[in-house]
Order: sequence, then structure tokens, then C-alpha cells
Amino acid sequence: MKNKKLLAVLAVTISASVFMAGCGFGEDEPEAQKVVSVTPAPEVTKAPTATPTIAPNVQDTTYTSADKSVSINLPDATWANKTDETDTISFESPDNGNILILHGQGEETMAATVIPSTQDMAVSLDQADGDKVQGTDFEIQDYKAEDVNGIGVYSYVTKMLNTEKSDGALYVVHKVFANASEYYSIEASVKKEEALASVKSAVDSFKILGNSSLKEAAPGTAAPAGNTENKDAAGADATGNDAAANTGNTDAGAADTGNTDAGAADTGADSQESGESSSEGTTNSAGFTEEQLSNTDETRTIYRNSDGKPLVIQPDGNGNWVDFDGNTYSFANDQDVYTEDGTSYYWHGEAADVYYMPVQ
Repeated sequence: MKNKKLLAVLAVTISASVFMAGCGFGEDEPEAQKVVSVTPAPEVTKAPTATPTIAPNVQDTTYTSADKSVSINLPDATWANKTDETDTISFESPDNGNILILHGQGEETMAATVIPSTQDMAVSLDQADGDKVQGTDFEIQDYKAEDVNGIGVYSYVTKMLNTEKSDGALYVVHKVFANASEYYSIEASVKKEEALASVKSAVDSFKILGNSSLKEAAPGTAAPAGNTENKDAAGADATGNDAAANTGNTDAGAADTGNTDAGAADTGADSQESGESSSEGTTNSAGFTEEQLSNTDETRTIYRNSDGKPLVIQPDGNGNWVDFDGNTYSFANDQDVYTEDGTSYYWHGEAADVYYMPVQ
């Protein structure tokens, strides 16, 4: 009996031990699980791609065609070549306009080509382009026809009164060289008023380089006007620097008068040299009175576009502006002036007082 009780106690003890072992009693608790958080590396932000800025006042803008037949001084660096093919060259400035140069030759081509040899013909050509009406949609300005040893040179500006019929162009500048066997046509559309002068200068700079019967009439007469907003008109004094196209700062008092014969260099006249004053108010040996020196109806100072050289002109009594040698100067508008041989000048609205310093 005693042995049976011992066995029963052992059995209970073993059962309790097994139960406690199954329930985890008597064991150490497992260590708390450590959580390691990984911080991702920051993403590198890429620098934005720089957009090149075109400097419109870059002056090295002479373009020569691929076949070396012609060249033109583009208004500024915003103008880019779009087409350079035989007999067709084109340029575009997104904000300022387009330039198209066409060439044709041969009897058949000339028979099918209409040349604006008269102003009426120029009007007809514009009317035929887009069914425009003169006086309502456009008007012809500054029409000019010249003969250079049998070569016709025709130039004019179409001012657009209805820009819906001109793709937004305010002006179209035309220049045509033609004879019986060949022609060159330059047509430039202008989208901004302030771009007109520089586009005109570009058209005037057109030069025929190749073997052409029209070469004599297209020698390239003007350099590009360029962007010269910060240039001083006085920069065009006796130094001859390029201040011709100054459209902003026209400091009349700054004109260099130490060499007051500069304006006469173009005419060969020495009467503009500094001299003595008279009792009648003449302040220079050119004979101008104080009133004439400050009156733009009596005297004007103009600047040659090619090198900025100043020159004084005056009316001759017949409605013409002339220099001291009698050379005639024609105003295409309120700014652009041309000689009979096509040399271009720029007028800032100044009288002769910016050129002469009154002698005290």
C-alpha cells in the first residue's frame, strides 16, 4: 500500500512538471525584438537644364549663302536661316519677322515674273496677294525706282492696315533688282514697329557676290542697325565709332566739336571748320544762325549707318535736303535717310547744334 501511494505521488509530480513546462513556467522570457528602421538616402535633385539666351545685339550676323552667290547682314542674332537652296533663301526671327530672298533668270522665267517697276504695279501685286484692298488693308510707302546702268532697282514699304491679312506683320519691306534676263527679290515682313529700321538696313545690305548680271546694282550699301539702346550719339564724333543707330540716348550736348570739320569730310567742303562768330549771331563758319542750329526745319545732323559718321544737311529751297556739296538726301521716314547712290543714314531728330559748339 505504501508503495502505491509513492507511485501516485510521483505520477502527480511528473504531470505537474510536464504541465508547467508546457505553459513556459520556469523559463526566462525571450529578449524584446529590436526593430531597426532604415532611413532612405535623400534623392538628389537634378539642376534644371539651362536655356541659352540669345543676345540680340551681337553684331557678327553677316550670312553668306551656301553657294557663295549672295550675302546679307541680318538685323541681329535672333534671326536664323531656315532655307538655303538654289534661288531661295529665307530667315526668321520668332518675334520680329521673316526675310525671303528669291532669284530667277532666263527668258521663260522673266516672262512669268511681274516686276514692281511702277508704284501702280506694286499696288497691283499687293492687291493680288490675299485679295487685299488698297487704303483698307494696306498702303504703299516710300516707293522708289532707280536705274543703275540698265538695271532696275525698285524699293518700297507696304504698311499693313489690316494685320489679319498679313499674318500679323505690320510692314513688308520690298527690294527688287531686275533687268531683261534676271531678277533678285528681297521681301521682309516686320512684326514690331521698333524692328522696322533694322530690317530695312538688312535689306539694304543685300550683296550679290557671284557671277550675276545684276551684281553692279547690289553692292551692299548698309551695315545692320543692331541693338544700340545704350549707345551715346556722341560716340559717332570724330572717332568714327559705331553710334549711328542709337535710338535711345541722344545727348546733344555731348557731341564732339573739337574736330568740327568731321561733317565736312564726306562733302569735301571745308566751310564747316571752326571759325569766328559774327555780330549777326552766326556761331560757325558754315553760316548758320543760332535759330538754324536748333531748328530741325533748317538743319539736321544725320549719322552714316556704316560707321556712325555725322553729317549736317539743310534744305535747298526746292524741298530737298542737301549737304555742302549739293548731294541730295531723301528721308524714307522719320529716321532713315538715303543718298542717291543708296548709302543709308540715320536721323535722331537732332538739328545742327549737336554737331557744332557755338563759339563764345
